[in-house]
Amino acid sequence: MQKASQQKAKNYYVGVRDNLTVYVWGMNFCTIISKETIAEAYKRYQSKKYDKKYYTEKLEEGKGKPGSDCSGMHAGLSGYDTTAQGYYDKCTGKGPFSTIPIHDCVLLFKGKSSKDITHTGVYIGNGMCIHMKSSKENCVYESVDKHGWSAWGYADFIDYETILKKTKPMLVREIKMGSKGVDVKFAQEMLNSKGFDCGKVDGDFGKKTDAATKKFQESKKLTPDGIIGKYTGKLLGFNLRYFDNPWTPNG
Repeated sequence: MQKASQQKAKNYYVGVRDNLTVYVWGMNFCTIISKETIAEAYKRYQSKKYDKKYYTEKLEEGKGKPGSDCSGMHAGLSGYDTTAQGYYDKCTGKGPFSTIPIHDCVLLFKGKSSKDITHTGVYIGNGMCIHMKSSKENCVYESVDKHGWSAWGYADFIDYETILKKTKPMLVREIKMGSKGVDVKFAQEMLNSKGFDCGKVDGDFGKKTDAATKKFQESKKLTPDGIIGKYTGKLLGFNLRYFDNPWTPNG
């Protein structure tokens, strides 16, 4: 199997988003929605939930656009077709969401257990992910902390020897004492790198992170309230592009 570099993989998934891919059950990216492809999807994947009305409405919504379901989003890069569970099983390394490697392009999974994976997407670095969220919301670009992911995995079709090019992580909310998530990990990493000791980068905004944040704010002549919002976040090095309205349709 010819593996894609992390940067090529990231560009591919951004393309899925930028092409405004429409969620269609049973389709793989980049299948173009037409009468013929909708008829084929209906023939193969019809069910009580995904009935003729569903496919007819999807044709009306997305004719001429690419269509895909959640696992189908990976097919154009992986070169094979399988389910969310299938992609999870093929990962060469994996772990619970709390241990996600924040600088790698890894697959994301949601499910009740490792044997009951029901949804997949991709983490593209910088605290953000892309996934075919649902038939209603289609392809979304959002904070990786927002969807309730349960696990991550190193894709068997991505080459992890070449490091993903680093860009500024995204800040889409205020983080403070009690906050948890990937954005907190980035804040801790940046505070540590600037000499403000947070201790372990664990994604849990506790007393040590609060104290480090306040010391950083004092050094920048900001009110030392321990809250990382617009001003503190910008000075730390966060990208604030989606701070005010992070959940716009299709990113």
